[in-house]
Amino acid sequence: MLGLLTLQGWSGDTVNIFYAPSSGITPTGFFSAVESLGSLAVLHMSVGILLSILAVVVFALSFVWSKSTGVRIASALGLIMVISAAIGGYLFAMSGFSNGGNSAQMGGSFIGAYAFYFIALYYSRSTNQEAKSN
Repeated sequence: MLGLLTLQGWSGDTVNIFYAPSSGITPTGFFSAVESLGSLAVLHMSVGILLSILAVVVFALSFVWSKSTGVRIASALGLIMVISAAIGGYLFAMSGFSNGGNSAQMGGSFIGAYAFYFIALYYSRSTNQEAKSN
């Protein structure tokens, strides 16, 4: 998750700063709007879809592989942040890449997801170390 989130952050910032026109475009649909910006935007969208799927998987596995409440809560909050970023990204594309609020939602939620998955990693490691010492 953290590696893909890093790729997502770099590609998203690059697309948002260098490729999305500040005056916006008139999208005929979500996929055509993203495709109009080029292959990096398509990569960003594809990684976003993969992250959405993985966020659900990580949340489900947090109940299977971990007894730590911290891991489960951090995974749930990470999932919520990924969903919020996806909604923000979709709305940003549908606004013709001109709605700054949707862009901020996408970026802020990304930062939240990154933080919560680091917290989940922390709790999973500390729980494993406690189990080994007992």
